[in-house]
Amino acid sequence: MSKEDMDLEAVKRLVTDLSQKLDEIEGDSQKLRELRAEVQTLEGILNVPRTRHSWIAEGLTSVEAAFQDGATELVADGVKVSAYLSEIGRILGMR
Repeated sequence: MSKEDMDLEAVKRLVTDLSQKLDEIEGDSQKLRELRAEVQTLEGILNVPRTRHSWIAEGLTSVEAAFQDGATELVADGVKVSAYLSEIGRILGMR
């Protein structure tokens, strides 16, 4: 899948769902803060008029890295790490 074929609606749904989930979590660990920051950055990218798919792909990759880096801690906080990683991979066409 080329970046031009990226399902922007799926990205928006993923970011909205993840943002809501992160808002529900009361924790304030370093890994959780990093993930929140990456999600907020991706939200900003999605709101830029005529955003570039490469920017979105980079944002998704950063969110994916934050998940992978803090997986154990994030699972303990109630985040569905594997489900989000699978969806990111599907959107990026990697898995």
